[in-house]
Amino acid sequence: MRFATVLAALIILPTHAYALGFAAPQISDLVGDWAGTSMCQVKPSPCHDENVVFRFSKPHEDKISVQADKIVDGKPVTMGVGEWTYDNSTGTLTWHNPRGDWKLIVSDTTMDGALIAPDNVAFRKIRLKKSN
Repeated sequence: MRFATVLAALIILPTHAYALGFAAPQISDLVGDWAGTSMCQVKPSPCHDENVVFRFSKPHEDKISVQADKIVDGKPVTMGVGEWTYDNSTGTLTWHNPRGDWKLIVSDTTMDGALIAPDNVAFRKIRLKKSN
């Protein structure tokens, strides 16, 4: 229940700010590496908290390529690659895949969001900061 409140705040507050006239970053502003944490929300589970780097490239219209790497022993290990959708009016990035729906809210040089599993359980909480 608490996570649902946090997720609602992640979605409503930035959307409200954009409605008040604050501009969301353009899709081209997302290009580069964003580093941070991916924290498990379902415990106990086989899930592990991780340091991650999301690499954004090749923006076109409302789509952008993302390579998600976890850091293991100081080295990147690719977890997945996909084409995400960016809604510039809300500063929201989304990606739908069989493991669930990723949703990140972009605010200047940070991204906050979650992976929601198909059973509607918040599985991971993500926090990223632009590193280049």
